[in-house]
Amino acid sequence: MSNFLSLVQNEQMKIYNRVRTWIMLGIILISALSMALMLKYVIKAGMTHVFSFMAMSTSMSWLVFLFSVIVAGDIVASEFTWGTIKLLLIRPATRSKILAAKYVSVLLVLTAFMLFLLIISYFIGLLFFGLSGAVSGAESFPSILQSYGIKWIDLLMYVTLAFMISAAFRSSSLAIGLSICLMFTANTIVLVLAQFKYTWVKYFLFANTDLSPYLLGGNPPIAGMTLGFSVTMLVLYWILFYVVSWLLFTKRDVAG
Repeated sequence: MSNFLSLVQNEQMKIYNRVRTWIMLGIILISALSMALMLKYVIKAGMTHVFSFMAMSTSMSWLVFLFSVIVAGDIVASEFTWGTIKLLLIRPATRSKILAAKYVSVLLVLTAFMLFLLIISYFIGLLFFGLSGAVSGAESFPSILQSYGIKWIDLLMYVTLAFMISAAFRSSSLAIGLSICLMFTANTIVLVLAQFKYTWVKYFLFANTDLSPYLLGGNPPIAGMTLGFSVTMLVLYWILFYVVSWLLFTKRDVAG
């Protein structure tokens, strides 16, 4: 166990020692600050409570998605690109542990970015909007946490997909590009297919990643879909993605 934790620690050090990681965090901070300035002084939205701003801050989760996918798509492929994979594999840890440590590191980065957005949105919202106004039920702190949790699950599946592509094809550009493309087009494709009454679309990953219709109110893409069904599909896809990553990373020749 200590060996695995040291692998995770090593991966975290590599991630946070890169300038780009801190640039990503800086962009999230600047974006949240810009959003607050826009709402306060340009749009003059009349927002009077920090929780109202925090509820709106989930709209910036696409930045967390983008930056997390960059890390996930690069974390395995870059080892092959730079030729450091052989140095990594001479360590006493098995390939399975190395892959698991990289995946856990990706999840930690995703979680850290989401928490960073949540925390800075609180302090920025407190600075600009205070605590004096009233808030609706959807803007209560438990509801905000629920929204962040739902978005985290959504992003988890895309990040895992990027990680699988990175491990399978050893190409960070393919992993990042394809994941971003799917993030911004998959929901539209699902909705179009649903309009044509193709009920089999409910088995697509992207018809199930957004759990908000079940938990926050709304209609699922296909009538009759339930929370249990979507969670089951997500678990099955998650297993598939990780098994494919594991098979290709552990079984393929490093020189190949």
